[in-house]
Amino acid sequence: MLSRDSSTASTPEMPMIRLKGTRVHLRPPQLSDWHEWAMLRSQNRAFLQPWEPTWDDDCLTEEYFQRRTRRQACEWKDDRAYAFLIIRNEPEKIIGGFNINNVCRGAAQYASLGYWLAESEQGHGYMTESGRLILSHAFWFLKLHRLNAGCLPENVRSRALLTRLGFKEEGFAARYIAIDGLWRDHVLYGLPYEDWERRDVVA
Repeated sequence: MLSRDSSTASTPEMPMIRLKGTRVHLRPPQLSDWHEWAMLRSQNRAFLQPWEPTWDDDCLTEEYFQRRTRRQACEWKDDRAYAFLIIRNEPEKIIGGFNINNVCRGAAQYASLGYWLAESEQGHGYMTESGRLILSHAFWFLKLHRLNAGCLPENVRSRALLTRLGFKEEGFAARYIAIDGLWRDHVLYGLPYEDWERRDVVA
């Protein structure tokens, strides 16, 4: 179920919006999330780094998180990207993130997905539930027509997630994105609105 409140969040630029699922909910980051977010990222650094762009030296500091959150708020306002934290409902805690990136309007109406999840939360279906909430929001609320995603060929979990969500493998891009300091090949996936609607994967 999706719920939206147009009032201002504790971070003034961020909207108060929650994508509500059975076991998780997703919402924009707030400045008050820094300590919990930084602890989670620090604990999962060795697990996450092989799949992500190079981490900045100050990436876990409060100042960095403030800059990051303010940039994300500007991206929300300008309809360029939408950052969400994944929150487990019981007990309530941050367990990951899901982003709708690189929004392209005009004749295209597409965006790309990015996501991460703590190692201890893997294998419980939280990403599938979160992904379905994100797809519903992207297609219904943002009125996008297509979502793209790319992942490293050896990232078995990520590829399985995209398949469960209805994405189809569409191609291969050599040296596509710099991951952990190296330009890495990616397998490309896509999901048009019509395919998603036929699958009836509505959260």
